[in-house]
Amino acid sequence: MYYHGYVDISTINKKITNEVSMVIKLLAEKIAVEYEKILKEKEINEIKIKLNDDQIKILTLEAKGYRELDIAEALGIEVVTVKYNKRKIVEKLEVKNIKEAVIRAVKLGLIDVD
Repeated sequence: MYYHGYVDISTINKKITNEVSMVIKLLAEKIAVEYEKILKEKEINEIKIKLNDDQIKILTLEAKGYRELDIAEALGIEVVTVKYNKRKIVEKLEVKNIKEAVIRAVKLGLIDVD
């Protein structure tokens, strides 16, 4: 739902018109920033619901440069399972490949590469 409106400052003392305009601008920017945060949190929560624990672990190891065999050994699963999960990760994150998935996951704060 979107609301549109305006603030009439034509009756305000000319001396403070600029200050009032600046306050309104800053308020609009603050609202936009908060709205973006809400959208990002919603997107992160939706993705977290989509990805299971193994997929998050695979993404984290992929971000650290692990190869499929190394990931399989680290998680105690088969390489074919790693490949399957990587395909699912790409689908769920709606990206073209696992590299883009890693980038998106890092940007969203889903994984930590440290």
